Amino acid sequence: MKTLENLKYLIGEEFENVIDDIICSFEEEGDIIVKDSENNGYDKIAYIDNANSTQYLFKLEDGKIVEVWEA
Repeated sequence: MKTLENLKYLIGEEFENVIDDIICSFEEEGDIIVKDSENNGYDKIAYIDNANSTQYLFKLEDGKIVEVWEA
């Protein structure tokens, strides 16, 4: 839950300018994946590259983060 709290501080920021901050928001060890969404309903996704990891979904408007939640 702490990761989500950290990511919510980035709301309002340009996504491309805070990718390093997104990666640093994760508390767990492992390779962090940040990429474009392959689904409707959100624009970007970030997660640790291992089975059953929590995914963090980002909704953008004009390149800025307007919402983030976990799946």
